[in-house]
Amino acid sequence: MAQHATHEGALARETLANSKAHVTHDHEPGTMDITAQEATFAGFMRFATRMAAIIVVLLVLLALVNG
Repeated sequence: MAQHATHEGALARETLANSKAHVTHDHEPGTMDITAQEATFAGFMRFATRMAAIIVVLLVLLALVNG
């Protein structure tokens, strides 16, 4: 069991060492085109707002019916 844990530790150290060598530096923050993400988020917010309004209306109707 101890040998297995030692092997996992060595594997983790090797993976960490390899991942540091693979870092790329060609991306400049703020330059990515995010129009698709913005449109998706706007659609989600529109859907969530409408669903919240529908749920509130349904709850009010339920309260009125059960009086």
